[in-house]
Amino acid sequence: MSNFRSSSATPVILEGDDDGALTREALRLASEWIGEERKVLAGLHVDVSTLTSEAGAIIKVDEIRAIRRDALLRPFDGDVKVYIIERAHQMNGSAQNAFLRLLEEPPESVRFVLLTQNAGMLLPTVRSRCVLRRLPAPERTAPPEKKAAAAFVDALEKPWERAVIAYSWDKQSRDALKGTLRAVLACLRDRCLRDGIKPLYIETMDTVSDLLPALDQNASVGTVCGVLAIK
Repeated sequence: MSNFRSSSATPVILEGDDDGALTREALRLASEWIGEERKVLAGLHVDVSTLTSEAGAIIKVDEIRAIRRDALLRPFDGDVKVYIIERAHQMNGSAQNAFLRLLEEPPESVRFVLLTQNAGMLLPTVRSRCVLRRLPAPERTAPPEKKAAAAFVDALEKPWERAVIAYSWDKQSRDALKGTLRAVLACLRDRCLRDGIKPLYIETMDTVSDLLPALDQNASVGTVCGVLAIK
């Protein structure tokens, strides 16, 4: 998931079975395009709009026309506006045709992400103007670094437990610890989406983000683990 990048204006279709994973990936893309991760992940950025719909509800043409009108306005806080359409396969024929006209002549500053469990329910003409990416099925067993990261984040408010976990990582190689730290960052981003932004999450994200390049500059594994234990 994290290896996917898109910097062009080409609309993206994200297909997968997990609505939560689709939304998180859409917000990750939006944060890359806009360049403000915290606001986007917290759902607070004025230039990210989401069209939501209940399962089975039809997305009608008037809703797409409203997006088309809004897309003509300049971004409020930056160079890019992002529109996320949840359950895009629920657009009826008129709505998809209206959206197709928007895709044919999109404003340069606009990006679109369509979320769907079945891209085949979208018109071929809509699909042909988008980059299709299928998200993998949820992993049944989390990799060890993800489990370690989740345990560390769970212990953030328990200093002794946090220190024990951090010091247990000092036997890892430099590359393995970098993988663990990246997993901690990913876990914190997910927690921000799930629980909202908390000062402790942001403080820890900043600390971990500083420690990653320190490892590349020959900081010892033990030193890094010590900082994680007491920061």
